Amino acid sequence: MQILLILWEPNEKWLALPEQEQADYLRSLDGAINEARSHGLMTLGWSRVDRTLNKAPAEGYVGVFAMNSAQAIHELDKNIQQSLWYDYFDSVNISINLQGETEPEPHRLYAELLGIDI
Repeated sequence: MQILLILWEPNEKWLALPEQEQADYLRSLDGAINEARSHGLMTLGWSRVDRTLNKAPAEGYVGVFAMNSAQAIHELDKNIQQSLWYDYFDSVNISINLQGETEPEPHRLYAELLGIDI
């Protein structure tokens, strides 16, 4: 399963929109998200980011999604771009394929990810 984390923060263009236009834009996302769900998107949720942690990102919000492949994540990214999301929100996208959830020796996975033979 491929995971997409979108860290985001409203930008100046968003903040300049009247509140009604902001609300209208947010409502317009419902159809696109529900359409993507019908094609396998798993919406894991949205949240504010806890900025009280050390090394917290500058972005204050996150959306977390899952798809069945990296290719599907790239298609999702194209759809997000078409929705004009990136016009209104500064975003950092992180696509990951998690491993090691049951690894009894996590150092082996770190080494593999870093290309170190152990």
